[in-house]
Amino acid sequence: MLKNIQATDFSAFGAPVQKLIELNTATLTKAFAVQQAAAEKQIAQSQASLQAAMEIKDAEGLTSFLTAQQEIAVANLEALQKEAQVNVESSKAYFAEVQAILTEGADVVVKAATPKS
Repeated sequence: MLKNIQATDFSAFGAPVQKLIELNTATLTKAFAVQQAAAEKQIAQSQASLQAAMEIKDAEGLTSFLTAQQEIAVANLEALQKEAQVNVESSKAYFAEVQAILTEGADVVVKAATPKS
């Protein structure tokens, strides 16, 4: 058995691991960028809302402000729903890629462990 192990070419084992590392790096980089953009958008919205609130001078201004805030809330909810759907699809694609890489890795192990005739 040890003779088979010594004759085995281990160089192929690294390829699936490298693919998994690259996939995880790309996935996390993208997720962090999306989170950063969402945080920046929320900060800008909050600042704009605060500025608008400070400019309220009368009942009409208050009504206008509240209407605008309601529209913003509805738009944010719709955007959140779309983002959730995109995240579901991205997660499915990610796990499909992981499964393919793991299958490839298993195939490499089986191929390497199969005695050559």
